[in-house]
Amino acid sequence: MRDLPPLKALRVFESCVRLRSFTKAASEMNVGQPAVSHQIQTLEKDIGLRLFDRNATVATPTPEGMAYYNRISVALEDISRATGALRQKARKPGLTLSTYPGIAMFWLMPRLSKLKQSEPDLAVRVTTAERDSDIPLNDVDCAILFGDGHWAGQTSHLLMPEVVVPVAAPSLACRLLDQPRSALLENGPLIHLEDRDQRWFSWQDWREARAPGSAVIDGGIEVTNHGIAIHETLMGHGIALGWKGVIDDLLANGLLVTLDDEPLVSDRGYYLVGPAAFFNSRIGARLLAALTAGLTYHFKRP
Repeated sequence: MRDLPPLKALRVFESCVRLRSFTKAASEMNVGQPAVSHQIQTLEKDIGLRLFDRNATVATPTPEGMAYYNRISVALEDISRATGALRQKARKPGLTLSTYPGIAMFWLMPRLSKLKQSEPDLAVRVTTAERDSDIPLNDVDCAILFGDGHWAGQTSHLLMPEVVVPVAAPSLACRLLDQPRSALLENGPLIHLEDRDQRWFSWQDWREARAPGSAVIDGGIEVTNHGIAIHETLMGHGIALGWKGVIDDLLANGLLVTLDDEPLVSDRGYYLVGPAAFFNSRIGARLLAALTAGLTYHFKRP
């Protein structure tokens, strides 16, 4: 056992080779790129050989590095599967699902009732976090996450593509429906989502696509998650970019009004993410069926 290199360095090395990028590896592991470089240097010092070609524009492993990867990646995958199986066995009977506050509040909870109808004795626990780094995939059965559909070692199923439109409460919308797009942007009041990683569509994106001539974007108010943004919109405090799918029931019930019918569409979306073994289980299959029942979102980029 004394001959084993640091496990953290092995995990970083595996990620760098698989993704062919130190930057992508850093993002996947929720650390800075200098930390990734440090771990690679630590591993190379421990082994005594260079593992990457430092002259390449991508993270290109040396022949020795590639041979090493082919051996240790299999071992790490075996460790991951064995650990996951034991964690699953150790958990109390039930379902634990993690996601973002807004998705839990306005989309997930109403749909879980369909699962409870088929599994009335199933104990369901929903946890929320605003950042992916605070959602422990290894400690939950599954999660609803935003992204491109690719999570290392996980299976994903699309629930909603990223399709957003500006919305407001009826009391505010009645004063704004006849205004041009530029006026909406300049006068607001706009509700902005704090998004340091620039993952979701923003009002800047909407300006570029729908009102490029607008010189000013109303500062409005900034909130930390979509759930707060929708709540503030329902209260009549401003205009938010609302997700089709999440806000469908609110639109159908007249609690929100669309101010522009032409949506912004991307290749990203919300996915149900978890181990393949979970989706092959009875509970996993029934949860997926409950969450995808009736979904008919087929949008294409304009």
